[in-house]
Amino acid sequence: MTERSPFSQSNKDATPSPAMPQDEDALRQEILNLKREAIDLKAELRDRTQELHTAQSEIADLNQRFAAQTAALRESNDTLVAEVVERSQAETSLRTARDQLQAILDAVPGIVSWISDDLRYLGVNNHLAQTFNMPIDAFIGQDIGFLHTSNEFNLFVQDFFQSNQLDAYREVYAQVAGEQRRFLIVAQKYNQGKAAFTVGIDITERDQAETALREAESKYRNIFEHAVEGIFQTTPEGHYLSANPALAHIYGYESAATMMGELTNIQQQLYVEPGRRQEFVQALQRDGAVTGFESQIYQRNGAIIWISENARAVYDARDNLLYYEGTVEDITQRKEVEAALQRANEELELRVERRTAALTESNQRLLSEIRGRHRVEEALRASEAELRALFAAMTDVITVFDGDGRYLSMVATNSQLLYSPGKERIGQTVYEILPPYQASLFMRHIQQALNTRKPVRLEYSLPIGDWQQLGDASGQAAPDDFDNTAWYNAIISPMPNNRVIWVARDITEKRRSDIALQKAEEKYRSIFENSAEGIFQASPDARYLSVNPALSRMYGYHSPAEMIARITNIDRLYVNEERRRIMLQRLHKQGAVFGFESQVYRADGQIIWVSENVRAVRDDHDNIVYYEGTVADITQRLQAQEALRESQRTLATLLGNLAGMAYRRHCDANWSLEFVSDGCYDLTGYAPSDLLGETAVPFEQLIHP
Repeated sequence: MTERSPFSQSNKDATPSPAMPQDEDALRQEILNLKREAIDLKAELRDRTQELHTAQSEIADLNQRFAAQTAALRESNDTLVAEVVERSQAETSLRTARDQLQAILDAVPGIVSWISDDLRYLGVNNHLAQTFNMPIDAFIGQDIGFLHTSNEFNLFVQDFFQSNQLDAYREVYAQVAGEQRRFLIVAQKYNQGKAAFTVGIDITERDQAETALREAESKYRNIFEHAVEGIFQTTPEGHYLSANPALAHIYGYESAATMMGELTNIQQQLYVEPGRRQEFVQALQRDGAVTGFESQIYQRNGAIIWISENARAVYDARDNLLYYEGTVEDITQRKEVEAALQRANEELELRVERRTAALTESNQRLLSEIRGRHRVEEALRASEAELRALFAAMTDVITVFDGDGRYLSMVATNSQLLYSPGKERIGQTVYEILPPYQASLFMRHIQQALNTRKPVRLEYSLPIGDWQQLGDASGQAAPDDFDNTAWYNAIISPMPNNRVIWVARDITEKRRSDIALQKAEEKYRSIFENSAEGIFQASPDARYLSVNPALSRMYGYHSPAEMIARITNIDRLYVNEERRRIMLQRLHKQGAVFGFESQVYRADGQIIWVSENVRAVRDDHDNIVYYEGTVADITQRLQAQEALRESQRTLATLLGNLAGMAYRRHCDANWSLEFVSDGCYDLTGYAPSDLLGETAVPFEQLIHP
């Protein structure tokens, strides 16, 4: 079909949420249209009933005429035969109309019932009877609560008859085949309020799917919003699409919204060297991803800091570049430490160069060791740069077709026809009305329903307006094109005389909502799954709730599932279990812990050093629900730092044992000293502290004239 129904928006949960006003409005609209459909069905039922009464009156009249004119009938036998034929045709028409009405009710994708004001069933449709695996006749005359499936439904109907309302709706729970299901029930009174017509739609799967998508989106958004590292998405032109609070904090802004509003040109406003942005983009275009891309940037107050970026380029299904996404880490302190270490290395090298020839061989060994440690440090920086990854109901349209796809009849029930609304459909085939792609699709499913004699379900799209005005003349649409396309869900059921009944519902808004939720869930799942840094959520009883692949690899497990299954007590991961208790004490006191370093066991028993950033997530009553955070492997960095400290201690020992005095002075007018070894006391009688600083003994007094 080609009709659009406003009764397509996703139904809400039982408890309305202020955060979803659009869904609540859509639900109200869906209920209103469902009531209209019930009214229309009731009106059609009255019309059919009136026709039946008329026919019955005609039959009674014929009987009277038959009794009064027995003699005359012998003379007008031919006339009597004609009248009998006419009566038979009328009865056949009534049976056909009744069968069509029953087929329509049976094709409705919901449970339909007629209930008297004494709360007993007057009739039900096939769908309701099949739902409870009972014949239709078993319901007639029974109290509505005889199945004991839903007290909520019983109370709703009872309250409805006691009220002055002509129509009402409510969401109720019911037990069906041992399973609790959720239904949207719409009721409409008739016969002067002595009976009511109810329609119920099963909304269980839709509610469950929407709840699961919302929970997944909330989970990954929570990680995004509370990550310690900065996370961003930018356009190729240098505009921010999204950023988390941590990135705004690193760049010196109060919020991510303020930062995105002020930073409109990343290349010119952010980087100290604007060319670094172009190098960053070129690396992404060449390699698809970058890790450990270090640059100096301006904070909001003008201060200059160092950052390290990990990013990747994100493309669509047609390989078109959409945006860049990644993480940012403030490495200013690390750079300062590296600079201090570099200065220390240079000082040590200068000292070694001034040693006597007897220390030359030892000096060469030390220099070789320093270079080796430097390579370890470089490897450590590369490893640290890889720790962060890229973060990534019933306003249906009912149509009867014959086996050739010809429109025989249509009931629009106030639905809006979005595709070619001005075209007359009755008597036309689907090939004359629909675009080629949809026409072929319709015919395949019409033939399938006729051949199998079973209902067939179909989800399809139709262009809005006239398809011949669109670029794709076939009528086939992209899955997420909601501006030019409407989406429908149809049930095609076989009927007698090589016909089918096609019941279509507009699901455009529901599909739009589902795709939006799916994209949001995929966005935050991408960040979690592709991060190079370990990310976890743990319960208060020391069990992992979730871990990403990076953390499982760091701890030596093949997959996150294996790690969660094998680690039943996180405390036992720590070489010193007291470290975890200390971390939790700080966490409970401060709310979050950053850079907490510990030794832990890998799956193979190997011991590594890790640094953890952890926060406690609490519910509305301030109870801890779980812990979440990130983990970095700092083993190589600590090894490199310890090696450098050992080199410094070794050289200091060599200088202390050196015969004579070693010194370094400035080339200024006073020949002031910058460094002097302990051997100066034996040669000059002065301690090193006497020769250094502003009150030092002048250097020229130490030199014999």
